[in-house]
Amino acid sequence: MIDTIARTRDMNLHLKSGGSALHILRSITFEIKAGEVVSVVGPSGSGKTSLLMVLGGLERASSGLVCIGGTDLTGLDEDKLADMRRENIGILFQNFHLIPSMTALENVALALEIAFEDLPVTEIRSRARAALAEVGLAARETHLPSALSGGEQQRVGLARAIVTRPRLLLADEPTGNLDQETAASAIELLFTLARRNNMSVLLITHDNGLASRADRHLRMDHGELRELEAAI
Repeated sequence: MIDTIARTRDMNLHLKSGGSALHILRSITFEIKAGEVVSVVGPSGSGKTSLLMVLGGLERASSGLVCIGGTDLTGLDEDKLADMRRENIGILFQNFHLIPSMTALENVALALEIAFEDLPVTEIRSRARAALAEVGLAARETHLPSALSGGEQQRVGLARAIVTRPRLLLADEPTGNLDQETAASAIELLFTLARRNNMSVLLITHDNGLASRADRHLRMDHGELRELEAAI
């Protein structure tokens, strides 16, 4: 069993903008253990989302090591990166990204259909229903996103992110579009599911109060990552 689900060493990311190279991530070295919830706070433009993109195999590091689930991402082609994501990664977005014409159940089932092409339809629907039940939406599976509240839509997004049973959930400002009470409830649910399923979480947030509830707290400033004390 792999004890460390994500690990980087001296990882850098340069991106071109207007003909010049921007140093987005600077010598990032850290790890996330299996079942650990890690939060990252920092101002807009500090590199938080870029870190998430690199860990998810959606952006290639310019240099250094990036290892997910025991696999070094360096040199992997797009097909191998897709395999890595399917086997290890779930992503929870700030803007939900639900398909408006699909019900809650269909939105969750779609993640399984993409990840496991040979999975029987009956198994897909059964797993999707179970995931919706885990987030407390068993009674809302036939509803379209337009008939759901913001908090309910985020819970559908969470069900979709966990239905494939990822080892690492990347959550990018998942409460940014929610009011404070709903956000606190959503984070409580996220942490509960993570610990129940031994799922690691990287939580990107601007809310220090929510971030302080994670097992470990880090801060990103100008592309540099540093550990914070337990209270922030």
